[in-house]
Amino acid sequence: MYTDHKTSRILQALLLKGLVMKLVDRTGQIFGKLTVFEQAGRDRLKKVLWRCRCECGNETVVVSGSLVTGNTTSCGCVVPNFKHGGWNKSSYNTWRAMMRRCYNPKDKDYLRWGGRGVTVHAPWHDYATFAKEVGEPSGAETFDRIDTTGNYEPNNVRWTTPTVQARNIRVPKTSKTGVTGVLFHSGYYYAAITVQKKKYYSKVCKSVEEAAVARKELERLHWGAT
Repeated sequence: MYTDHKTSRILQALLLKGLVMKLVDRTGQIFGKLTVFEQAGRDRLKKVLWRCRCECGNETVVVSGSLVTGNTTSCGCVVPNFKHGGWNKSSYNTWRAMMRRCYNPKDKDYLRWGGRGVTVHAPWHDYATFAKEVGEPSGAETFDRIDTTGNYEPNNVRWTTPTVQARNIRVPKTSKTGVTGVLFHSGYYYAAITVQKKKYYSKVCKSVEEAAVARKELERLHWGAT
């Protein structure tokens, strides 16, 4: 892949140190009507590009992320389905991503959603119904499940800010406490919170309940949560 021997050696050294993400070779993979046949360098944002051959015979260059998310599945020869009227709306992209990660085992995020049993409210399998009931996001809002262990269904979804969604996370499987932001070490509990990549900690607590209260206090102090 790299013709410059010196560059290749430097990248190999960085890979060993975990400083560079290893490139996933997508040569031969098929995405909709597109078959990847070679890498085509990187774009101005340093994103990997792949040269693909469409079923219609045309060749096209596509950003890797657009292939794996399903946003690009042809060279452009396929006319968008205008029937539902949402092909150029934010809610349509959200709906497509939601359906893929819940029902497509080949989707990169399937194991964390569909693989965990997360489903979509049956009427929302139809985009028009979904759009009518949830509406469109405002500005940079994203689609969020209020209860991250629940399904995509009425009363458990909302359009919210990226910040709110980032804070609304599942408790990791490796958690020893079962409470978000509460840690256990050497026989004691304590709370932690991250703000702009900086971590803040509570005092040492004797019980998980006490640490949970301390976590709420950290949220109040650093997030302004009530």
